Amino acid sequence: MSRQRKRIRGALAPVLTPFDQDREPDFPALLAHCHWLLDNGAGLAIFGTNSEAASLSTEERIALTDGLLESGIPAERLMPGTGACSVKDAIRLTKHAVQNGASGVLIEF
Repeated sequence: MSRQRKRIRGALAPVLTPFDQDREPDFPALLAHCHWLLDNGAGLAIFGTNSEAASLSTEERIALTDGLLESGIPAERLMPGTGACSVKDAIRLTKHAVQNGASGVLIEF
């Protein structure tokens, strides 16, 4: 049975991924930024609009997405960037987004 997805309406904010002093993704800062954007009416375009995809591994993007979802960010407000240099990585990221209820993906090769 196919599940109907709710489409994102309105503005999609290109979400910057913050990094800490050790050049690791700063999840608490990312989460706070995402909440601020949602509170101000924006949908969340994560990992794809500001070149983060080239700076993060597939595992990091999946872990950060899982962290956002586990912290209460609604999947239907996410449109993750799933593009990758590897077609296999792009497919894996896209499947992860779809299986977790994202409204769509931003894909570039």
